[in-house]
Amino acid sequence: MSRYEKLLNMVMDFNNSVRLAVISNTDGEILWNAKRKDVTLKIPLAETKKALKREASDWVERCKLEDRSNIGRAMYNITSFEKIKRVSVPIDAFHLLFISVDNEPIKKSKTKSYGRIVEMGKIMSIVDFVNNFE
Repeated sequence: MSRYEKLLNMVMDFNNSVRLAVISNTDGEILWNAKRKDVTLKIPLAETKKALKREASDWVERCKLEDRSNIGRAMYNITSFEKIKRVSVPIDAFHLLFISVDNEPIKKSKTKSYGRIVEMGKIMSIVDFVNNFE
């Protein structure tokens, strides 16, 4: 099992709200993916492929900004919709992790709910673990 397959398995196992996990290259091509069996994708895979191409290009621009300024390394990006969140994390210089997570409102919230919190600390820990595992 490659480290990328291990990463996908760990991301899918850590939280049931993860719907889809994808590893793409810097051109936005899907190399590996995992989808939860009981989930129907809310966005067709063809649209996700388009988003991956845009996201890969955006990460190149974020890296250029890092180089030109003193803001530190770009760590992740979250795009939030009412029903899902889409998260992208650079794994290394050549690969991107893309995750789709449920964002259904928290039912027992006393105030208006803007959806679930994405546990980025855990996701980043998994990415770091797999990157250091080799």
